[in-house]
Amino acid sequence: MTARELLAEAADQVDVVLAAEAAHARLLHSVLDDWLTAGGGDTVRIRLLCAHNARHWDLVQRQLEDERPTEVRVARMPLLAALIVDGRAALVCADSTVGRRASAIRDPGVIETLQTLFDGIWQNAVVVSERIELGDRARREMVRMILDWLRLGVTDEVAARQLSVSVRTYRRYVAEIMTLLGANSRFQAGVRAAELGLLPVMPAHRVPQPRR
Repeated sequence: MTARELLAEAADQVDVVLAAEAAHARLLHSVLDDWLTAGGGDTVRIRLLCAHNARHWDLVQRQLEDERPTEVRVARMPLLAALIVDGRAALVCADSTVGRRASAIRDPGVIETLQTLFDGIWQNAVVVSERIELGDRARREMVRMILDWLRLGVTDEVAARQLSVSVRTYRRYVAEIMTLLGANSRFQAGVRAAELGLLPVMPAHRVPQPRR
């Protein structure tokens, strides 16, 4: 069974896992995009669960702008891709030591386990309401540096000095980043940035030290 065949059976709900980097995820993304473009699933509830650094934002953005009932969330997850249709059939793809594998599943017990796993991750994933666009490469690097410093508790004065800008300008940058992330506090901005994969697990930059 192929992903196209499985999607053709969809009547009520389609749950999709788009993992990062995996070739299977890119293929599933392409099939899903074709299905949606052709008008598939107009009355089907679609839930897209993306890895925190998944590169499928073009599809995500289109779905957020569409009127179809699509929900998108971001979560940290292993490298796999999956499609669950109506809680009764699934296609699971993953890279293994023996190569790429895709398995079609219809066993009720296995499907129930997969659905429970998906629902658990979905419940704790970050809701995506809009595409977060950081700008060009230079701006992306600056934003990540500022987020890193916020996470490390670097003072505004020290961070502004590192960027060679005034404290007022630095605080304006921080305010803009918070607005971009939909955060009400600096702490919340850091948490949301980490959840969306905008920050590495460990700080990428050394903590700037005040000049003596």
